[in-house]
Amino acid sequence: MKENGRTAYRISEAARELGISAEWLRVGEKRGYFAPALRDRNGYRYYTEEHIERRHNRPTSRRIEGIRQRIYRSQS
Repeated sequence: MKENGRTAYRISEAARELGISAEWLRVGEKRGYFAPALRDRNGYRYYTEEHIERRHNRPTSRRIEGIRQRIYRSQS
């Protein structure tokens, strides 16, 4: 989807990009872990590339990714 000329992700797409569940994305937004999503007339959430990039660059995201990689390696 394009929002003001920018790519916008539905919540499921944004969650997939971030490697988390859509539910965690909703909870994280509610708790203030990241900026609120854009909303359309129906109330659906849309996240811009900026939302995704900001979330990728948070220190907690890097720690989670490191843990995920160690778990994957230990299962291989």
